Amino acid sequence: MSSPPFSPEPAFWNAHLHHIPLCVELSQHFEAIQQELLAFIDGSQPFMPYPKYANLYVNTWDAFPLSKFQGEFVELSKQNLSFNLERLVAFARGRLPTLSGLIAPLEAQGHLRNVFVSRLLPGSVINPHRGWTPDFLRMHLGLRCDPNCRITVGEETQTWTPGQWLAFKDGGPYLHSVRHEGTQERIVLAIDLTLRYCNTFIPGVDPRSSAATPGGA
Repeated sequence: MSSPPFSPEPAFWNAHLHHIPLCVELSQHFEAIQQELLAFIDGSQPFMPYPKYANLYVNTWDAFPLSKFQGEFVELSKQNLSFNLERLVAFARGRLPTLSGLIAPLEAQGHLRNVFVSRLLPGSVINPHRGWTPDFLRMHLGLRCDPNCRITVGEETQTWTPGQWLAFKDGGPYLHSVRHEGTQERIVLAIDLTLRYCNTFIPGVDPRSSAATPGGA
């Protein structure tokens, strides 16, 4: 008997996120989350340059933290940071009750890490790279978007939309890059969920499982 045809892993996992309860809950509360985050951004100006290693990006890439970190470059280089990560997280989370309340249970259980808000200005480029977190699925929720700010994972390119999810493996099998050729800032909420946890709802997202990989994104 011949083996079934090989189905390559999707570059993007957006189409599967409706199976993950947290993604459903965050989508249902999107307006409150967006309002809280944008008000916090406009009032506190929390963005800082994302740590730059090698030739990672051109122009600007700003971010601020909202959770514990695990395996991410920010955590691995924490001793070199010029700020107290835990203090910044506590300050921000205290002003974001809707988001904090929704992500806290999974964070306490160890399923959720590396939550941050990311901003790119027009003209910015994030060069092709593979991230530091092979055990996580990275999910982006659009807050302020520009259709001409695009992300390429492997050979596939997509863009962000307010209130919509975009998901990929930051440390997965494909290189990813971003080009901002638009005119407005792009701001997204980034959340990492462990592949082992996601595999409960998306069989095959964790390559270490024996389940078949879904055929499309």
